[in-house]
Amino acid sequence: MGVMLREGRALSAVLGIVAFVLSSATAMCAAPATPQNTPARELAAPLDASIEIERAAGSEACPDSEAVFRAMRRLFPERSYRQSESPSESAAQARVVIRPLSPGYEAVMTVLRPRAGERVMREEDQDCRGLADALALAFVMLVDPPDSKTPGADVTPDDGSAASAAVVAPPPPAAAAGVASSATPPAQTGDTSRRAPQRGHAFRADVGGAAVGGLGVLSEPAFGAAGRLEFFHRSGWGGAVEALHLWSGPAHGQGGSVTLTLWACLFGPYYRGRISKRSSLEAGLLVGVGSQSAEVKGFASPQPGKFPWTVLMPALGYRLSLGSIASAFAGMGPVIQIRPQSFSVGVDTAGGTAQVAAPPSVGMMAEVGLALGSDIF
Repeated sequence: MGVMLREGRALSAVLGIVAFVLSSATAMCAAPATPQNTPARELAAPLDASIEIERAAGSEACPDSEAVFRAMRRLFPERSYRQSESPSESAAQARVVIRPLSPGYEAVMTVLRPRAGERVMREEDQDCRGLADALALAFVMLVDPPDSKTPGADVTPDDGSAASAAVVAPPPPAAAAGVASSATPPAQTGDTSRRAPQRGHAFRADVGGAAVGGLGVLSEPAFGAAGRLEFFHRSGWGGAVEALHLWSGPAHGQGGSVTLTLWACLFGPYYRGRISKRSSLEAGLLVGVGSQSAEVKGFASPQPGKFPWTVLMPALGYRLSLGSIASAFAGMGPVIQIRPQSFSVGVDTAGGTAQVAAPPSVGMMAEVGLALGSDIF
């Protein structure tokens, strides 16, 4: 009886050890501590990123860098981006230039690191809604495409341990569809520096006509018309050329009159700065050269003639967009005579003369007109 009891106790101990080993093995198989079950945010350190946004005048409604980072966190919750305080030291850096168009806005994103690339986006909403999502999608596609490693895979965390690589999922279908109309993702991943960058139109040309009036431009108040050709870069700098034809009233004196007409060309540099989505201010410095024709009446020996006209004109203007093609403009500025001309007639046989039309010194000229144009290369 004593032998059988000891054997029973030994068998019970063996069975207990076997049960403990089996339960431990089952628990280990059911929930292995592998990197596949660890969230990507715990495996990869946040990627330091910098997005600098320059909004041209009239683009104040468009998103800033904070709005773009918020959109990235919402559209790509599985990825971790940390807004860098030092753009030059960030792991990913991009620069965005936003300018108003008619209608909508244009945003050009240029990625500098970790690989070069560029995207051009158009947003037709006047309130610039949706551009933050488009910029977020474009940034992620250029910096960290869906089939690449996580942003922190090549970054060493602050504690010195190497960050593990993990596969991330592509952006949610709904999020991608929501911004597909504003941003076009790259056709393939990899080094985008091998692909030609997409660029928008950099220049705009306009041609128009205007009604013109002036005081002190000729000897008497003058009225006329002008044809105008303009050429501007999207930075705001450009130039204008204007063909001008003016008629003035007759200047009376000594029993006769002198009537002046003018053909001239004005040209010079301009700068255009937007003050709202549809309007802008312009400033320029024009040089005018031309010829005055004098028609003489009431004198014994009327002798019409042609005389040079040379002026300098600082100009200030306002422009209102009437759509993607048409615009209305108005401008004015002082006219500084470089070579003032006066007109005199002989009054006696001894060679005496009398002035009929006095030389203008400083005058003022204004114009109002319409222009048609479009973006070009």
